[in-house]
Order: sequence, then C-alpha cells, then structure tokens
Amino acid sequence: MPQRDLMLGWIEQISRLVSALLDGPSPDLAQASDKIDAAMAQHLGNLHPLIPQLDVATASALLSEPERIFGYAQLLSAQAAVAAAQGDESVPAINARAIAFARVALARATDPPASWRAWIEDVEGASRAS
Repeated sequence: MPQRDLMLGWIEQISRLVSALLDGPSPDLAQASDKIDAAMAQHLGNLHPLIPQLDVATASALLSEPERIFGYAQLLSAQAAVAAAQGDESVPAINARAIAFARVALARATDPPASWRAWIEDVEGASRAS
C-alpha cells in the first residue's frame, strides 16, 4: 500500500476518533482538540505553525502533493467539528477553508478518488445545513 494511502487512512481514523469523542454520552472536547492538534503537527511537520497563517493558494503550494493537501482539508473539517461542539463561531470559516483546500487537491490530482468529491459534497452540505 503506498505511503499516501496510509497517510489518508490514518487521517480518516483520527477523524472517526474525534467524532466518537464528540458523539459519546459525555463529549471529551479537550481530548478531541488535543488529537486534532497532534495530528495537524504530525501531518504538517515543520510547516505546522506556518500553514494556518497562509492563504489557501500559498499554503497549498507549500504542501505540494494533492494527498497532503486533501489530508489537511480533512483535518480542518475535524477541527471544525470540535469548534462546533465548543460553540465557536469560527466553524463556517474553518469549513470554508477545508473545502477550499479539498478543491485545490482535487484540481491538482491526476486521478482523484471519487471519495474526494463525495467528501467535498458532504462537507458543503453540512455547511449549508448549519
């Protein structure tokens, strides 16, 4: 299995874990937030402090690979879920940024998986419903 598939699978596992932490009988917002922060740091490496400060085009150029960009979009979406559970008003902005990164990844990928388009549609639908 290629390294990129492992990375995206790992990010999907983190997203499921965060969902479980948020959906349980007593949501653990602190642990969910910590998991996202740790995943972001691992996924972005030395770019971790910089990427959140950059516009989507510049950040995407630094992340380079479509899979890495899409993985970041998925982590942003999980971060938005934590923010929503905390009642944070930044949720629409975080989701918009996640969708923007996912669209860049989709445009850059030679043969993007159909699941990427489905993911974008799901996040956009959830954003409209909020």
